[in-house]
Amino acid sequence: MGVVASRSLALVSSIGLGLGAAGASFGQSETPEWTTISEQRLLQPAEGDWMNYRRSYDVTGFSPLDEINQTNVGELRLVWAHSMGDGSRWVPTPVVANGLMFVAESDRVTAFEVESGDVAWVHQRSYPDDIQKSQALGRSRGVSVFGDLVYWGTADAALVAIDASTGDTQWEVSTGDYSDGTGHAHPALIADGKVILGFAGGDRSARGAVVAHDAETGERLWITYTVPAPGEPGYETWTEREIPPLGGLTWGTISYDPELGFIYLGTGQPTPWASTLRGPGDALYTNSILALNIDTGELQWHFQVVPADNWDLDSTHESMLVDLEMGGRVYKALIETSKIGWGVVLDRETGRFLHAFRTGYDNLITGWTDSGGPIFNPELIPTMDDVDSDRVFEVCPHFHGTRNLNAPSYSPETGLYYLGINNSCMDVTFVSEDYQPGRVYRGMASRTKMAPDYDYIGEFVAFDPVSGERAWEYRAPEGVAMTASALATSGGIVFGGTADRRFFALDHETGTLLWETRLNGDVSGAPVTFEVNGRQYVAVGAGGRIGMTTSYARFTDTTIPQGSGVMWVFALPDDDGGN
Repeated sequence: MGVVASRSLALVSSIGLGLGAAGASFGQSETPEWTTISEQRLLQPAEGDWMNYRRSYDVTGFSPLDEINQTNVGELRLVWAHSMGDGSRWVPTPVVANGLMFVAESDRVTAFEVESGDVAWVHQRSYPDDIQKSQALGRSRGVSVFGDLVYWGTADAALVAIDASTGDTQWEVSTGDYSDGTGHAHPALIADGKVILGFAGGDRSARGAVVAHDAETGERLWITYTVPAPGEPGYETWTEREIPPLGGLTWGTISYDPELGFIYLGTGQPTPWASTLRGPGDALYTNSILALNIDTGELQWHFQVVPADNWDLDSTHESMLVDLEMGGRVYKALIETSKIGWGVVLDRETGRFLHAFRTGYDNLITGWTDSGGPIFNPELIPTMDDVDSDRVFEVCPHFHGTRNLNAPSYSPETGLYYLGINNSCMDVTFVSEDYQPGRVYRGMASRTKMAPDYDYIGEFVAFDPVSGERAWEYRAPEGVAMTASALATSGGIVFGGTADRRFFALDHETGTLLWETRLNGDVSGAPVTFEVNGRQYVAVGAGGRIGMTTSYARFTDTTIPQGSGVMWVFALPDDDGGN
C-alpha cells in the first residue's frame, strides 16, 4: 500500500440537478493546519463538528447548526462533488475535522479540503488476491478520527492508523481473518483511548465478534464473541450439532454512554438463517442488542429482538441513546429500530423493556409480552415438514427490512424520531442445504413482493418514541424506496433521500417538503452537516446501487442509473453570490 498525493479533483457533471447556477469549485487553497483532536472534543463536539459517523456518541444524527434553515434551504447550491472509484457498493459517510473531509472508498481513503474541494491526500490500499471472499469488500462506510490520526477498518480485517495531515500509514494491525468472509465496513467507535470495531460478513458462515485496540499503539485490548462456544453462557440455546454456533455479525454502528461506561451494538442473524437447519432454540446472542463494558468487553446485559430467527431479520442497527420521560419518570433510554418492522425502547442501564412501537407493515409479530418478548404469528414458523416442500410462506417484511442501513435521527427540539422506512413482503420457501465453511448458509429462498393493499414502498416518518405514534409521514412521488439516513438540524429541517435520486429537506414538525434535488443515483448515504470558517455545509453520498434499491425498483417503475458513487457537498451561496 502507499500514499498518492494529489491536487486534482475528480468532478461530476451537474446535468439534471436543477441547481441553477450551481457548479463545482476549482479553487485552490492551502491545506488547513491540523489541530489534535482530544477525547474531550469527541465527548462534547462543537456545534459545527461532525467527527463521528452519527456526529456524537449517542448516535442521534442531530446537528445544532441553523445557518441553513426553513427560510433559506431552497437556496442550497452545489459547491463541489467527487466521483468515487468503482466498486463502492455502499457510498460512505464522511467525517470532517479541522477543515478536512475524510471519505473512505472501497480501496482508499481520500482527504479533501472542504472549502475548495481540493484533494489533500489519497491513501491507497492494495488488497490480497483472494479478498473476494470478504463481504466487507466494496462496503466501506467511513473512517474515524482522533488525536492526529484517521482510523480505517479495512475489508481484509485490518485496522490502519493514518496520519491526518499527510495520509501516511503510522501503524497497521490485523484484527481477524478475512478468509472466513469477515472484514470491516462500518467506521470504528473511538472512546476512552480505544478503537472499537465490529465485523461485517454476516451472510457468510462466520462467528460474530467485536474487538477493541489501543488508539495509540494498535495493541489488542479485548475481543468479545457474540455467539457462545461450548460451555459458555447461551450455548444451551443452540442445538448440539456438528456445526458450531455461527452468525451474530456486528456490522452496524456502536454507541457509547460515558457515564455508565457501556457501549451498545446490535448483532446479525444466526447461521444458518433457518431454524429447520439450525435446530430449535433462541440462538443467543444473535439478533440482539448488547451492552458491553468498554474497559473489558464483558457483557452487561442483552435484549434479543428476534429469538430463533428464520428470516434474516437481523438487529445490527444503531442503539440510539436519549433520555425520555415515561410514566412520570425520566429514563436513560435506548431506541432501536431494526429490520423487523418494530422499534423497541429499553432502559439502557439495565436492558429492561419499556415498550415497542410498529414502524411499518409486518405480519410476523402480533404483539409483545410485558418482558419484551415478541409474539410471533404461529402460521409463519416453519417445521421440518416444510423443508423442500411446496409450501410458500408470505412473510412481511422482506429480509431487506422495514429499514436497513439507513439510520434514524432524533431531534431534542421536537422530541421526534425520524426514519425512512420501506413496506414490502417476501414469499419464502425452506430448503435443505449443505454446510460449507465461509459460504452463505441460508436454508431458505425468497422473492420480494409488494405489501398487501399497498401502492407504495417508501415513506419518511416522524415517530413519537414515547407513545410510538406517528406525528407525520412523507411519501416521495411514485412511492419509491427510502434509502438515505435521516439528518435533523436546529434549522427546523430533516434531510432524507430516495432510490430515484431525490435528496430532500422536510419541515421537522410537519413533514412539508421544503427543497429537493436529483443526484446521480440512489441516495444511499448518510447526510451530514458541519461548519468550516463560519459557513455551514451539507454533504451526502449517492449512487451505490445497494441491493435493496434494485429489489424494490421493479415495483415502482424506478430506473436506477449505473455508475460509481459520488460525494456531493452543498451550501448556501456565499456573500458575493457565488458557490
